[in-house]
Amino acid sequence: MQMDGSGCTGERSKMNHGSLFSGIGGFELAAEWIGWDNLFHCEFNEFGSKVLNHYWPESKHYGDITKSDFFEFRDRIDILTGGFPCQPYSAAGKRKGKDDARHLWPEMLRVIREVRPRYIVGENVYGLITWNGGIVFDEVCTDLEAEGYAVWPIVIPAAA
Repeated sequence: MQMDGSGCTGERSKMNHGSLFSGIGGFELAAEWIGWDNLFHCEFNEFGSKVLNHYWPESKHYGDITKSDFFEFRDRIDILTGGFPCQPYSAAGKRKGKDDARHLWPEMLRVIREVRPRYIVGENVYGLITWNGGIVFDEVCTDLEAEGYAVWPIVIPAAA
């Protein structure tokens, strides 16, 4: 028995975490700090991959999400985290949106369908909400709801 953070005691089971567009492991580190098991990460960038594989060598590593199959983790992931590339929507970029090859929401959705995690934590830039009247943001929310997830978007300013 241990405290569950709300002042109540109860049995706490270990959570399984999977990560997409993992970068150098921010979500992995947070998951480790709270005692979750990092089962897989997916990062295309060579430097990021080296960092991930150094700190989480037991986790399965995927490189290119477009060439990876995640079915082995079906119904085994409690929390799936990830933020598909922001460059197509960032105010700092050309804002090509869906015409940018880095628009990888469809790939993240495919993985969600393959893995069927209990929860998803997604992140992206504010420009996702403003690009083309918010059409992609609405698409992301609609796609997740169609898969049976309740969606609670939260805008956190970069300064926070």
